[in-house]
Amino acid sequence: MSKKLRCILGLMIAVAAVFAGTSVLRTHAADNVTIYEGVFIGKTDVSGMTLLEAEDVAKALADTILSTPITLNCEGKTVDVMPEVIGLKWANKDVAEEALELGRCGNLIKRYKDQKDLKQSSIEFKLSFDVDEELLREFFTEKEKKFNVEAVDNGLTFDGTDFTFVEGQAGVALVIEDSITEVTRIFEEGISEPLSEIALISEIDEPRGTREELGRIKDQLASFHTDYSSSAAGRCANVANATSLINGSIVYPGEVFSVHDTISPISEDNGYELAGAYENGTVVESVGGGVCQVSSTLYNAVIRAELEVVQRSPHSMIVTYVQPSQDAAIAGDYKDFKFRNNTDAPIYIQGYTRNKQCYFVIYGEETRDPNRKISFETEIESEEHPDPVFKMVDQPIGYVNKLQGEHAGFKCVLYKVITVNGKLVSRDVFNRSTYNPSSAIYEIGISSSYPEAVKAIKEAIATGDIEKIKNAAGYWSDEAIKKRQEPDPDPEPDDDEE
Repeated sequence: MSKKLRCILGLMIAVAAVFAGTSVLRTHAADNVTIYEGVFIGKTDVSGMTLLEAEDVAKALADTILSTPITLNCEGKTVDVMPEVIGLKWANKDVAEEALELGRCGNLIKRYKDQKDLKQSSIEFKLSFDVDEELLREFFTEKEKKFNVEAVDNGLTFDGTDFTFVEGQAGVALVIEDSITEVTRIFEEGISEPLSEIALISEIDEPRGTREELGRIKDQLASFHTDYSSSAAGRCANVANATSLINGSIVYPGEVFSVHDTISPISEDNGYELAGAYENGTVVESVGGGVCQVSSTLYNAVIRAELEVVQRSPHSMIVTYVQPSQDAAIAGDYKDFKFRNNTDAPIYIQGYTRNKQCYFVIYGEETRDPNRKISFETEIESEEHPDPVFKMVDQPIGYVNKLQGEHAGFKCVLYKVITVNGKLVSRDVFNRSTYNPSSAIYEIGISSSYPEAVKAIKEAIATGDIEKIKNAAGYWSDEAIKKRQEPDPDPEPDDDEE
């Protein structure tokens, strides 16, 4: 027999053996052939079981796994999830057939080896499952806050003399994509029983500020204070509250500090009250009125510490607690005071109120020449005084009510002045600010039963002169007219009378 013929014959015998093995397996299943000793599906010994019996075992295990909550653990923070929520589905439903085939399929050598291995140790078949990664991603995104722990930076307390180190706490952040990969891997590789817990993948966020770093905060870089003693109770409360929220802030090298973010939300729940504030050229009652004095006070301390100003806006109208061009307005999310720590060491902001004075002191590591002094000078380039506005109201003549005082308009420039050993080194423009004028607003009563009085008060209003209006209001009030019309109870005698 030729070599070629022998190869063809061998191939035909091998193919026949494969089909014969398949037929034998099907026959075994039909003839209640049982699984060899030492075979497990999950933790259940299926030795001696038929295919149908083993399938029942596998299905019962799958049902148990699919109905048991899965505990997901992220560094001690746990959340339970039902398998259906993440789309868990049983994948290897032919596991019982695989158990029955063990030792019966393959060539003679493989079958012999499998049967010999079973005599030495048991074989465990696991159930594998598919995970819907999109559903798992949605679940992790929804529960992320329950897993995450925000880091608490190391900090300092300050008693006015000494700083004390306060140890923080490391944070934990769930890594969603890596956790999806880990959960998917575990179920695809297969499990033998319901999982009590799966450890998720996380990142540890170490607290900022070592003892060495924070120990560099020892020098006073600058300070500033403003007075709010003329403020109403609500405004006083707001100044004190916002100052306390900034107090103790540590700003690291290169970091940007935002006053708005630090004192927000500006709401009653966060300790703020109603008080006067600027809005569209008028003074209105607003929750948090007065916080701009806090940001302006801090601004003056910051520029004297020569930290980098990132964002600063003047008020729409002039304020009285600092010089023009030395204010820093806070309004919604579009006006903020931000500065960057442009030094090589952390800085500490001390803020406090006392006797209706708002104070800010900035501490850090002083590297400037002690003979170098800086100051700031405001120069007014132009000034505008608007005409008053008079509103005629249905009140008796004589009623004059001032709703709002005048705010002059200004264009100003702020100069930064540097001297060394008392000698001028530079005087440079630091900022330019424009403040809009705002008219004084008066309500003037024009109601009277005397037509001539109504005419007279309107003519006085037309002059735009508040003093003339006040004089006319006093002269043409009903009381004044009636008094003039009453007869004199004690008239002077005529010269001709005896």
